[in-house]
Amino acid sequence: MMRSHISTLVAAMVLGLVLAGTANAQARVQERVSFAVTGEITALDVKARNLTVKSTSDEGVVYSVADSATILSGTNAKLAISDLKKGWAVVMNGQDDGVTKVATYVKVVKAPSP
Repeated sequence: MMRSHISTLVAAMVLGLVLAGTANAQARVQERVSFAVTGEITALDVKARNLTVKSTSDEGVVYSVADSATILSGTNAKLAISDLKKGWAVVMNGQDDGVTKVATYVKVVKAPSP
């Protein structure tokens, strides 16, 4: 009989802790995740700061380029987004919040000869 009361008391305490924990639970916020991609620039909108990059695993994804992004040539010279050209191969990384992929680093790994 004593064992039954103890089990009931423990179960009630656990249930109370679970319910108390859910009362203060916050809604889950989509977390940012890092991405890294290597591919070819297939489209460029300098004004909107968007690049479309086709990698080996997709037909082209639109990436927003952060105002503070580091953009480098193959020789590590700094570039502006307006210096990038369609057809150039780039490696990029940045953050994806589930809605927008924002590139914070872009490096040209292959620029076709003019």
